[in-house]
Amino acid sequence: MNEICPPEENATQRNICYTSFFWVVFLVISSCLPLLLAPKASAKYIGIAFHFITNELGWLYMLAGLVSFIFVLWLAFGPLGDKKLGEEKEYSTFSWIGMLICAGVGAGVLFGGAIEWAYYMSYPLQGETVGSKKAIEWAGAYGLFHWGPVCWAIYATLAVPMAYNYYVKKVPILNIAQTCKGVLGERANHWPGKVINIFFMAGLVAGSATALGIGVPVIAACLVSVFGFAPSFQLEFLTLLGITMLFCMTSYLGLKNGLSKLSDLNVYAALFLLLFVLIVGPSVFIIETSLASLGLLTTEIVRMATWMDPSSETSFVKDWTVFYYAWFVAYAPFMGLFIAKISRGRTVREVVLGPVILASLGCGLFYLIFGNFGLHLQLTGQLDVVELVKTNKGATVIMQIADFLPWAPLYKLLYALVMAISMATTLDAVSFALSASTTKQLQPDEEPAHWNRLFWAIVLGFIPTGMLFIDGPLSILQTASIVVGLPVLFIIWLGVYSFLKDYLRDGWLTD
Repeated sequence: MNEICPPEENATQRNICYTSFFWVVFLVISSCLPLLLAPKASAKYIGIAFHFITNELGWLYMLAGLVSFIFVLWLAFGPLGDKKLGEEKEYSTFSWIGMLICAGVGAGVLFGGAIEWAYYMSYPLQGETVGSKKAIEWAGAYGLFHWGPVCWAIYATLAVPMAYNYYVKKVPILNIAQTCKGVLGERANHWPGKVINIFFMAGLVAGSATALGIGVPVIAACLVSVFGFAPSFQLEFLTLLGITMLFCMTSYLGLKNGLSKLSDLNVYAALFLLLFVLIVGPSVFIIETSLASLGLLTTEIVRMATWMDPSSETSFVKDWTVFYYAWFVAYAPFMGLFIAKISRGRTVREVVLGPVILASLGCGLFYLIFGNFGLHLQLTGQLDVVELVKTNKGATVIMQIADFLPWAPLYKLLYALVMAISMATTLDAVSFALSASTTKQLQPDEEPAHWNRLFWAIVLGFIPTGMLFIDGPLSILQTASIVVGLPVLFIIWLGVYSFLKDYLRDGWLTD
């Protein structure tokens, strides 16, 4: 077979697909140079493309979310639900769920859970008057929705197709192109497959760097608040350097010895934070408001998943819902690959319901507890969070909210630690996906070469460092990854169609 990157023995150097490796490096450098040299002009053109996607193609993303949700429900409760993917389980359910959440959302829920509701309250949600009781209820429910079952279904869409290919068909190649082989045939091993992999990897590198852009300002704001440091470039740079060193170390150690253990630690620390706020905060208000938000989400999830608000001039759906859908779509191949790798021995039902139900609940806890604590401050007049987020950085507002808790300095330090670990686990998972995609053969009990994972970890830290030096907003990278991620939407469904063809042709249902 005349492949561009034919499988070879697992020698460290000879098992790397250098075609994909160097092309991705080239694309990342050539894409980042304009951002570094002309960030304002780059932001302008990327913004134009993003505006077109959210305004003209928003319906496509909303439809993709619905179809993904229906597809994973069919996988869970259809004839394939009890089918097992591989041999014995590799990770405990606790570690498995922890890795799902830490890889899939990381610092995002820590940041958004605390203050995202305040941004929502500036919009007439579902046609309700801004600031009305019903609008406040919708603000609480929308945070759960944006990190909830539909968006996690987008993440889970490719997990079973990739796990089927890897564990059932026993194809020792873990990348997105191989998942499309049922349609592409041998072209998955030639340039069409390589283009798919390279495109996915380049977008993932650029977009994942924004995880540091979310968390670094929060940690720096914490250090300023607790220790009285002056806000400075040096402080943010040292914070970024420390986090980069942490995920470089865990990347080198691998999934079992690095990421899984760090995720476990992070889950315990995060649960402690959540329980602390629930106990010392307005417990009854938090519980009652949480139940109301969960009830509203449960009864209105179909409406929220289809509401485009075409007759109104409000931009909420485009600013938030379409943005989140596009973000999840851009990262779906990465999460599909990662979920597949850590899900050996689990049933199809577990692989899709774990993310859709358990990971959604895990994310929801941050919105229910942190968010409702801040909402209580707003409604009782102790702190006008809605106005603060309009005029201040989100990181600063989070610290102001924390000042209303007992032992605020200790809480802030633990919050910053959880934020740092969350970023490290997310980027560790990304470095695994990148190194796996550039590895020719990867058996289920193997991991990519240490140097390969370490290389991508360094690259992921280098990009935000460069943006920090030029004082460029990392949101450019996030927006760019969504723009580049538009073709990923079609790659996802190419992989799904390929899986449906494969399992029917292979007779998996009757095995």
